Amino acid sequence: MRDTTGCGPVFAEILASVGELTDVTVRKIAADESCYTESPLPPALLRDLVHANIEALLRKETGGRDVCEETARRAGRIKAEHGVPLPALLHAFRLGGMEIWEWAIARATTGEQADALLRRSTHFWAVLDRCSTAATEAYREVADDRERQEQVARRVTLLRVFDGSDDVRFGSAAGVQRALGLPERASFHVVAGELGRNGEDPLPGVAARLADADVASVWTTELGERLGLVAPAGEAGTAVVLRTVRQAATGRVGVSRPFGTLAAAPEAVRQARIALECVAPAGAGVHRYGSAPIDALVAAHAESAAELGANVLGPLLSGEGGDGALLDTLDAWFAADGSTAGAARRLHCHRNTVLYRIARITELTGRAPTRPVDAAELYVALRAHRLSGEAG
Repeated sequence: MRDTTGCGPVFAEILASVGELTDVTVRKIAADESCYTESPLPPALLRDLVHANIEALLRKETGGRDVCEETARRAGRIKAEHGVPLPALLHAFRLGGMEIWEWAIARATTGEQADALLRRSTHFWAVLDRCSTAATEAYREVADDRERQEQVARRVTLLRVFDGSDDVRFGSAAGVQRALGLPERASFHVVAGELGRNGEDPLPGVAARLADADVASVWTTELGERLGLVAPAGEAGTAVVLRTVRQAATGRVGVSRPFGTLAAAPEAVRQARIALECVAPAGAGVHRYGSAPIDALVAAHAESAAELGANVLGPLLSGEGGDGALLDTLDAWFAADGSTAGAARRLHCHRNTVLYRIARITELTGRAPTRPVDAAELYVALRAHRLSGEAG
């Protein structure tokens, strides 16, 4: 295409000295951006990229084939692969553009060429902006792909930790923690959350919340549950984890006891899952393993607990005892430490009503809440029933 701007001879003269212009630009880039000397990008490859992009711009300005965006995308991909920061990539394009323009101004020796160059400036910088955009898009494609690969690698490593793989139990714990992005010196918790019916996250935004509290964590979603390995630092770590997880929870969530080595992670997963089952079905809340031993026992042996609940509480779940009032009274009685007045206040009824219902419970079940052994059976059966999520 014939040049009609009057700038053609100027850019053609620069093109004849593109090697010298490249060397000048590369020196300025290296001086302005220390990351180029620190990155694994070889100097020869940096020069090649600068040369290719400068040459592409100059050939376009002299009427040649437009390969500017293609060349810029190559630069974006390669710099992303070598870990050059995106701002440094864009700064290099700006430096290159300014160097070309300064050379053009210096070589515009006639008034006509200077006027033509001025008219061409908007177009030139628009082309450079388009190149920067193309390079950015290519850079982000590589960065996104790398992030996906890293996420897959972290997920595989995390699952090996949770499964207790030999390479985790007998390998370098520090290496595994680095691979997961966790600090080398920290205690750990496993957090388990039950996904909603439609796959809703039971802990939306929890990783960001924990990060805001200076707690590192890594997460995966498997077979209807969200599992996280959380690594708080300091003595207040457990309290921070529990507080943050409670703030995020929208479903049933369990938290393990703290542990100090990744080899203990499989046991912590078991604890977190049991703790999750200590939250009533269809409910929402966070339960810490060990905070309610009887609930944990019931959740760990759900089938036997359900059988106990049916055998002990059967008469209260059907017939004249099946309206739920007796079970609620039993709940209130235990919560009030066996105080009739305390249970009445909780139930918003007269204490005589509580006494009557306790008597009915004793009559129907053959067990008196006032007798320790009977009370133990009734309490365990009641917790089994509540945690089963059955009505009543």
